[in-house]
Amino acid sequence: MPEDPHRAIATLLSGFRTALLATRGEDGHLRCRPMAMRHEVRGEEIWFATAPDSAKVKDLEHEPRCALVFFEPSDGTTVTVSGTGEVIRDRKLMSELWDGSWSRWFPGGPDPRQVALLRVIPEHVERHDGGTGRLEVVLDAPRRRGRPG
Repeated sequence: MPEDPHRAIATLLSGFRTALLATRGEDGHLRCRPMAMRHEVRGEEIWFATAPDSAKVKDLEHEPRCALVFFEPSDGTTVTVSGTGEVIRDRKLMSELWDGSWSRWFPGGPDPRQVALLRVIPEHVERHDGGTGRLEVVLDAPRRRGRPG
């Protein structure tokens, strides 16, 4: 594993703009949907914006364990992240982290009545090389107990 896995994760994800987010609903079904991530990964945190009343918010409030998949179609490389997701409704943080690309879905900007932040804390990250099929474990942190925070 790299000496600084969080820097390695930020470097790995720097070329990606979209992730598939998988959550588990109260009914037990897994759901997966595309999410536009914040262009900059902050340390160990991966950030997204979402509607505060969306199904993914309900899923994460019920079960915070989630997964992200990043896929590079040009060479088949895949990065998978499993971790803990948290929904945050904080006006100051929303303004600080607002990514202009999110205006496509939220033209009113970082209004916490219309937008919630979704933070994913990676616990296990793998990179699958599309050319060689080689698997590299980038991060294998102890599983956190309970909700993040």
